[in-house]
Amino acid sequence: MATDRSLSVLRLFTLETPAWTVEQIARTLEVSMSTAYRYVLALEEVGLVASSGGGYYILGPAILQLDRQIQLTDPLLLSARPVMNRLAGYAPDGSVVLLCRAFADTVLCIHQVHTKGPQSLISYERGRPMPLLRGATSRIILAHEPTRRMKRLYERHQEELHSSGMADSWEQFRSQQSQLRKTGYAVSFGEIDPDRIGIAVALLGEARQPIGSLSFVLPGSAGQEHIPILASVLATGSRDIAAGMQGGGEDEARRASA
Repeated sequence: MATDRSLSVLRLFTLETPAWTVEQIARTLEVSMSTAYRYVLALEEVGLVASSGGGYYILGPAILQLDRQIQLTDPLLLSARPVMNRLAGYAPDGSVVLLCRAFADTVLCIHQVHTKGPQSLISYERGRPMPLLRGATSRIILAHEPTRRMKRLYERHQEELHSSGMADSWEQFRSQQSQLRKTGYAVSFGEIDPDRIGIAVALLGEARQPIGSLSFVLPGSAGQEHIPILASVLATGSRDIAAGMQGGGEDEARRASA
């Protein structure tokens, strides 16, 4: 049980607080010192945390090993990379193609392809948690969530939705997501990064559940008349990725690790 419970320790490690002592862990998780030590030792044994001196612990080398394995074997990544390289040819200079996954109440970028031309920074950096309620890349995932999960998300973020004017009621919120599903793609203008246009479609699994999203992030100077065409390109790319995951993910994984 210590190993299972110890996984809660990993959530404590953030960019803002990358190092923790056992005492700090015990206090934050409201457990005894002996329990906190058991958690840390269980994680250290498998390389998920490592001592950094002075009684502090940081994330361990096993994280890097697992990340490499994901890069080489994840069927979504293996299928998406060639498709994203192709899609980049349709976008204006200075654009980015994003592949993102849903994770709890956030969205994580797991791969990106840049077009040629000067690039300004985008907030959807690989591995950085982004809000599920803002930005085309995130909102198209939210729109495809099952109603029960969508309702829980609304209840958890109700105050934020009301104060920002995004939705005044559950009925309005649900109607917005339904309309977005019917449209088939989401568009945002500077919601996450100033002077950037986001266009996104959902990536759906076999049971039509949202796995993530595929997006173009365009420079703000891009003509809005191209948005429907680029959305159609993304939709085709999304279907190609889904087909690739069903057809050749295992073979590609073996070739990548050979």
